[in-house]
Amino acid sequence: MIDRSKVGFQTMPTQVVIDAWRVKLFCQAIGEDDARYWDPAAAAATGEPACPLPPTFLKAVEGEHFSSAALMQLLQVPLLGVLHAEQQFDYLAPVHVGDTVELSRRVDRIFDKKDGALSFIVVDTDYRVAGQAVARSTQTILVRNPVAA
Repeated sequence: MIDRSKVGFQTMPTQVVIDAWRVKLFCQAIGEDDARYWDPAAAAATGEPACPLPPTFLKAVEGEHFSSAALMQLLQVPLLGVLHAEQQFDYLAPVHVGDTVELSRRVDRIFDKKDGALSFIVVDTDYRVAGQAVARSTQTILVRNPVAA
């Protein structure tokens, strides 16, 4: 049973430095071939002060802060039957290699569908650099609940 008393729970902010090597590995893993994400010369040629982050890279740094698995543990949800249903990013300002990103996450809401067979947990994450909001994401986690016989 999901601990719904945790709706509104917010993590304490933590900081993650964006490392060039990790961004390059991420690009290799997803098949990103735009060199501006890992080559400072290619980034400079496009007018960037440093390599920008590829789309969705901020998801990768969530695990260093307070991962979705840690959130499931907090909510007393066994990982069996849990799916990352969707995640939407709103980008407010550029983030670059070398930036220190401050993250905080909040359990926004939990709701059920299909007579309780499915529960949805919505988690918002805020990303800041030097005190400025640079992005926000909304993640929906699907929990398949055991059905009573």
